[in-house]
Amino acid sequence: MSRTVYVVPHCHWDREWYQPHELFRWRLVQMIDEMLDHMERHPEYRCFNLDGQSIVIDDYLDLRPENEGRLRALIASGRIVIGPWWVQPDEFLPSGESHIRSFQKGIRFAERLGGSLRVGHCADQFGHIAQMPQLMKQLGLTSACLWRGVSDAIPGWSFWWEAPDGTRLPVLYLRNS
Repeated sequence: MSRTVYVVPHCHWDREWYQPHELFRWRLVQMIDEMLDHMERHPEYRCFNLDGQSIVIDDYLDLRPENEGRLRALIASGRIVIGPWWVQPDEFLPSGESHIRSFQKGIRFAERLGGSLRVGHCADQFGHIAQMPQLMKQLGLTSACLWRGVSDAIPGWSFWWEAPDGTRLPVLYLRNS
């Protein structure tokens, strides 16, 4: 039996978690510099997902504004994927309006650079608010990708995520990370 396997190179980027923001930002600059060089040298390397949030590009461009054109070209061609979040939140801390504004700002920023991911990338949240599928769908997202915060009782790698109002989104579940 043959199978098709899709590998999506990506990173998860905490802006500041256990080290100061400036140290994390310098590590981000080094990572994106290497990624840009690699993507440009290897056109067969089709896609890199920058963690579902746009702020990492803003942080990078603060220190490397001269590379905006390189990023724009790779984002517009779909080879680097950013957004739809501005910053990935802990879903239970901010209000619903804060989630909406983070999506709006992230999508607008990503669109200005060439395009925004339309998948609700929520790979590192520790749980999910019930209305998230509804918010995502209303903001034009077509599906979601989840890791943490999904019950072990969910079988398989995909399921329909349903909000209390009945809004449903298909989910790719990154079981076992």
